[in-house]
Amino acid sequence: MPGRKSSTSTRKPASPRSVAKKPTPVGKDHALLLSAKSGQTVELSYWDLWFTLVANADFDSNWERIIEHLRTGMKQGFARRLAERKLSHVRDLQRRLRQADVEISDIIAQTDRLPGELKQARNQVLKREPRETEWSDAMRNPPSQRRNAHAMRGFWPDFPVSPLPYAEELASQFQTRGWFSADQSFSVARTLDEFLEGTDSVLGNDQPAQAQAMLRAFLTVVIELMGVADDSYGSLGDTFQDGFSVYMDIALEETGIEDTVFFHDLLTLLIWEDYGLTSNQLDGYFEKIGTEQGELCINYLRQQMTELADDDLNYHYETALTLLGQIVAQQNRFDLFEELATQMGTRHWKRIIVLADRAVKKRKRKLAAAVFEAALDPGSHEDFLRKKYEQLQQGKWNPDPRG
Repeated sequence: MPGRKSSTSTRKPASPRSVAKKPTPVGKDHALLLSAKSGQTVELSYWDLWFTLVANADFDSNWERIIEHLRTGMKQGFARRLAERKLSHVRDLQRRLRQADVEISDIIAQTDRLPGELKQARNQVLKREPRETEWSDAMRNPPSQRRNAHAMRGFWPDFPVSPLPYAEELASQFQTRGWFSADQSFSVARTLDEFLEGTDSVLGNDQPAQAQAMLRAFLTVVIELMGVADDSYGSLGDTFQDGFSVYMDIALEETGIEDTVFFHDLLTLLIWEDYGLTSNQLDGYFEKIGTEQGELCINYLRQQMTELADDDLNYHYETALTLLGQIVAQQNRFDLFEELATQMGTRHWKRIIVLADRAVKKRKRKLAAAVFEAALDPGSHEDFLRKKYEQLQQGKWNPDPRG
């Protein structure tokens, strides 16, 4: 009988204790406490540190240069949202450092520059797309997200009757699906049409404030549905326009809503409604409102344009500028035509034609020419607008782009 083999140890010789690898930091994690000249102690995250290192090394310690780099990223399709989130963080960091009187050089002076740290910072700031769990608060809530949420529901607490319960009731009928196909959009539109019929009944019972709340809720719900539905057949858009038309026809004085609340809410919604659902539905509307109401709208849009520019929201800034031109034209504020034309330039053609055509119709051809002269500079639609200007000078004015 063979004997039992003696056991042989497989244990490897002891090796020197290995040093545990330092975990890769996450952007929102705490990086350092900074002693500011103001006497404050400023807590900085790794995102703060990474952006500071990159700004110092690659952008001459100039926040505006790195901001301009990120703005460029916002114009590039799929990268737009990512660039906006990072830009939001830089703006927030700027604000915090300004409040504490801290310069980029102050942070660099208190930072231990480890080998590879700048390389990691460049990767995080300029290349890598962070996971949602890594976002800072500023990245999680960029200006577009905050402003869009405000446009949809922000003014509702000041309505005579709050639209909120009606919005919750209507939206609850569509929460069983994550996406609606083009064929399913017809069913969605039928449900929305039934809701509109209910607002007709409320108006018929002489309850304008309640009807106003129901319709305002309807507008927001449809806009939000557009983000989760294929409206290739246009059924949701048609339904929205039906409801918007009724909403705009309700006499404000009968609802008890304050002019400031109604017009600020309306204009904000128009700026942030990105589906073209209100196109051509405001023709002539601002002609019918009073001078004080018109001035209220003009001043609010100017304020919004300043804020949108500060938040680097160029698309919505341009939308607000176009809307301002529409109101100024319909209110016959000829004193503002040239100033607006200068701001508009030749980036878009239609809003310049709106101003010029209004001036011509009011027998102010010199003003119409001045509008073109103020606007004509290098831009996307310079050639077309220059041809229209020449047409005007020849006495053959036609606002139709085909004419």
